[in-house]
Amino acid sequence: MTYTFPHVPLRDPLMQRSQRVLVLGLAALVASGCVVNRTGQSATGQMEKELAEHQRRVNELEAGSEDVSRRVGQLEEVTRSRGQEDILRMDTMEQLRQEVANARGDFEVLQHDYSTFEAAGLGYQQDADWRMGYLELRVANLEKSLGVRAPPPPSKDGSEAAAVSQPTGVAVTSPPPVAPEAPLASTPDEYFALITQNLQDGKGAAARAVAQRFIRENPKSDRVAEALYRIAESYQNESDFVSSVQAFQAVIDAAGTSTWAPWSMLRQGECMSALGRPDDAKVFWRATADKYPKSKAAKEARTHLTTP
Repeated sequence: MTYTFPHVPLRDPLMQRSQRVLVLGLAALVASGCVVNRTGQSATGQMEKELAEHQRRVNELEAGSEDVSRRVGQLEEVTRSRGQEDILRMDTMEQLRQEVANARGDFEVLQHDYSTFEAAGLGYQQDADWRMGYLELRVANLEKSLGVRAPPPPSKDGSEAAAVSQPTGVAVTSPPPVAPEAPLASTPDEYFALITQNLQDGKGAAARAVAQRFIRENPKSDRVAEALYRIAESYQNESDFVSSVQAFQAVIDAAGTSTWAPWSMLRQGECMSALGRPDDAKVFWRATADKYPKSKAAKEARTHLTTP
């Protein structure tokens, strides 16, 4: 009798070893012949049943092993996926932290720049306020010199002056106090008193402005020649001799027969002498003596001509 044992592929080495022992035992029994047990049954038949049961259990173990392997593979795949997700999540968090740090740094830089600009702006505002106060003082003094009354400030409703607001928190340096406003010049005497005062104070530009205003408002007045003379005199006081000569000539051209004409011609000679042109100066002095022989200016011109 020949027995054929099916080949069972076992993965477990322990199971393979059991199978080999079993096969060797069966081979020994077969070689010795068929035997019976105490019940009279064939020992070979009993062995076949046990082998069949053993084969069934081996198959179940193989199926279970394959299922376990599949589940382990799934778990490994899930673990790898979760690991990659965790790594990506960690990279994303690190990028986010870096971006937050960069944003915080940019914010600190902007805050520092803003503080710097704010301090500089405060300094500029204080300086501008001081300069504005100084300019207002100069304008007030100039209005006083010219005898001009300052116009009222603009108002919102025409009745009350609009208040000038200052920036909050800005310390304004107060300018020096402004002198009381001078009354507006209205009569010729008031005009010329103001012109004389400005000339005495060395304010040639203010004197000229008042004189020009008088001429503009009183073009037919008999004191226009005097106003022109004061304009020329202001240039002479400032050592602007070229402008002075031209301005004195305007007096002669506008009022050649007035008492201011001979004095203007005399002053032209003085301006030429101051410019280092003595010959030209003598020309004006001789013209004064010849054209206005009986005037006090002619007498003074002759004195200049006889002086070496």
